[in-house]
Order: sequence, then structure tokens, then C-alpha cells
Amino acid sequence: MANFIIVIDPDAKQRNEFINTVQPLISPVDGLVTNQCSTADFCAIWAADIHAPISQTADKTGAAVIWGDAIDSAKQERIDATLLRQLWCNIPEHRPCALDGFHAAVTYSLNAGLVLGADLLGLFPVYYYAGQNILLIGSSPELFRHHPDFKTELDPAGLVGLLLTNGLVNGHTLLKSVRRLPAGHLLIWHPKETSREWEQYKITPSRQYFDLPFSAHVEIMHQALDEAVSRHITPTDRYVQLLSGGMDSRMLAGYLHQKHANVATLTLGLSTDLEMQCAVPVARSLGFEHTTADISIDQYANFADLQSRWEHNCNGFSNIMDWGVYPHLKKIAPRLVAGYIMDPIIGGTHITWAFSHLNNSMSFGQFFKKLNGWGINPNLLTNLFHHKPFGELVQETVAQIEKTYKSLSDQESQRAWVFDLYHRQRFHTGSALWRYSFGAWPVVPVIDRKVLATMAGMPAATLTQRRAQQELLCAQFPKLAALPLD
Repeated sequence: MANFIIVIDPDAKQRNEFINTVQPLISPVDGLVTNQCSTADFCAIWAADIHAPISQTADKTGAAVIWGDAIDSAKQERIDATLLRQLWCNIPEHRPCALDGFHAAVTYSLNAGLVLGADLLGLFPVYYYAGQNILLIGSSPELFRHHPDFKTELDPAGLVGLLLTNGLVNGHTLLKSVRRLPAGHLLIWHPKETSREWEQYKITPSRQYFDLPFSAHVEIMHQALDEAVSRHITPTDRYVQLLSGGMDSRMLAGYLHQKHANVATLTLGLSTDLEMQCAVPVARSLGFEHTTADISIDQYANFADLQSRWEHNCNGFSNIMDWGVYPHLKKIAPRLVAGYIMDPIIGGTHITWAFSHLNNSMSFGQFFKKLNGWGINPNLLTNLFHHKPFGELVQETVAQIEKTYKSLSDQESQRAWVFDLYHRQRFHTGSALWRYSFGAWPVVPVIDRKVLATMAGMPAATLTQRRAQQELLCAQFPKLAALPLD
């Protein structure tokens, strides 16, 4: 993905000085190309790989930019910046369907103001600051501090959320007045109005398939995944797939092979690693070109600096090695097709988390205990933050998490599923895609409205312990299912 920053500032001198200051700083890593799109008080600047799919348009009345693949699933077509301006011209009076694919997009009109959104799960990071007369938006909040109207202050609520869960809670970041746009929401801004987050899409759990037999569930899942791969993969592009040899990556590789996609695979690690021993036979069975790479631990200090600087720990501080992957992707193909988040969407990870093996029940307490396992115990955190305002914020944040969790569905398993996708998977797992994008643009077929709607209608018994996913793998790709698997 691109590292972008957008500024709307009616003070032309101040706006231009900000642009000139951040432009040479906007590339987090070497080898990226910078570009910009501007009109009137609006300017968007970004740094991206030369092959990144970016569409832009601007004239005297407004502008639009799309970073990535914005797919209209109803029309089976990719949206460009010109068409986006038409689709979003009457928001919020008109509610267009949310777009599939991994992307962020913005439109600006002198009359209607700004509309900005991202993929269905909000994996593409979007942070924003709305001042009295200015608006700052970026895929990282790091460069906001260079605007003279922006004051760098700590948000205690953001810090408490991170320490409790290793991810953001309710959009609060480490910077006061800087929010991360919630998944499924558009940011709507007009100079004469207060900025607002407008819900365009949400995962809606149902009981649509509860009365069907397990065999039907597996077939319905297969159809949804098969169609999603067809929508998100184009026959003219070349892809690199990160292949661990695990269930997600080998299943995706099977679908890609069925579609005759132009794919080469990459596995990270040493020849003695279990992942390598699983991945090699999968690539060989499918006839895919297979490359291996190892990332030296000597680079980890630099990776840690990149993550803290550009992500502000908003995605926790896990998987810093991902910053070393993009150069290897860059050598193979311009696009990365990834099975990331496939397990939590179709494999039932959330149910395994939340079920008690003692009484086979599920509750918020059990789910939060697992979520908090990546953070600091609330009682300990309260003791550490014995002074105001932190002490009260710990319990308030836990209460907010519980309220959100319970609002998602009347089924405990579905509550856990949706909350996991919007939190742990969005920040921990999904954050890798932004780092990878500087080498090859991520394509994630499960970020798809039909796939999410399908899985939102499945009963817990079908998903738990990857039951349906295992059956699907065996039914559709028996040769891959027979190979060694971790």
C-alpha cells in the first residue's frame, strides 16, 4: 500500500509549506516513487512502489484518488478515480455499496467537501485529524506533527487500549485528536461542518445456513471462495504468494492453480524450518515456481524503529520482521496474493479462543481473557496507573469493549467472530499487508462482501476447530490435503 498524506488547508502559504516539508519525508523505505494530486485547498501526496495500482483525477471542481483495488462486486469491475467521483457524489443522501478489495479511496469536491474510505475490514490504515480550519489524513499519523496547527499530545485512552489489547480500542490512538477510521466507515468532512464517521458497511451475523446440513455448508463456502478468487485475481497480472504450507496458504494456492493464475511462491525461513518442509511439496505439487528467503535478525533493530515511527504502535509491536519482507517480494512480482485472515474468517479461530473446555460455554469474560493475553492484566494496569486519568480509564475501556462485543450479535460465537475480525485480526494480522505493499501490492480475496456474508450465516459447529475448512481442502484439493501439514 502507499504511504499517503492528505491536507486540506485554506491558508495557501501554510498548506504549501507543509507539503514541501513532508514530501521528502514520506517514503518509509527506499525505492518508492512519490506523486501527488491537488486542487484548490486539497492536496494528496504519496510514496509507493512504481507498480502499485493507483488511480487519480483532478480538475477545477475536485479530485479523487484510489490506492489499490476497489471492486464493485455487483458489476464485477474495478473502480477508477473518475467513476468513484460519480459513485460518491451524493453521499450521505445516497448510500452506495461498499467496495471489495484492499484499498483506500478519497474524493474531494469544492461544493460537497471530502469523502474517504477503505476496505471492508479497515486493514488499510487511515488516520485523521480535524482541526478548526484544517483536515489531515494519512496512512500513518507520523507526519501530522509537521503542520503548525497540529499539537502533539498523548491520548490516555489510546494508551490504555493498546496496553490492554495490543491494538486500538474505539479508534483512539496515542495522539490526542487523532483517530483511526473504523472498519466499514466513511469519513465525511465539509469546512462548514464537523467531520463525522459514517457507517457504510458492517458484518451482519445471521442464521441463514443454520438449518442446512454440514455438507451444504462446505459447498456454500467453496462457492463463495471460488467466486471471490475469480473477482480479485486478474489473468493478466503476475502474483507472488507467501506460501507457508499451512492450511490457508495451500488452500489459496489450490484455488489459484484452478484459475490458471500466473503465480510464483515465496517461503521465508531456513530449509530446516517446519514451514519450509510443508511449503516445498505444496509448490512442487502445483508446479509453482518457488523462492526462499531468510531475514537476518541483525536487521530487527531497524525494523523496530520503522514500526514505532510509522505505525506508532497502533498495531501493537508484533511481527516487526515483516518490514524485511518487501524487498524479496519486489524481486518476484508486482502483486502479492495473500491468505491472510483466511483462518479467522473461515477456520473458527474465534470459537476455539472463547469456548471453555470445562463447560463448553462461551462468554465475554472468556473472550476478553484471551484478548487480554496480548496485553496487561486490567488489575495490574490499574495499579500501574494509580493516578488520574489512567486509573478510571482501564475499567471504562474494558466496559466499552464489552458493550461493543455484546452489540454485535445475539449469538456468542458470532460476537466473538466479528469482534476478532474488527480488532485482533485487523491490527495484528492485517497490519503486515501495509508493510508488504512497498514491495508488491496485496490482493486478499477474503476481503469480500459475499465471503463475509456467507461466513456470517454459518453455525459455530461448522467452523470450530477448522472443521469446514479441513473438509473443503480434502474435497476440492485432495492432493494438497495429503501432503505434510503442521
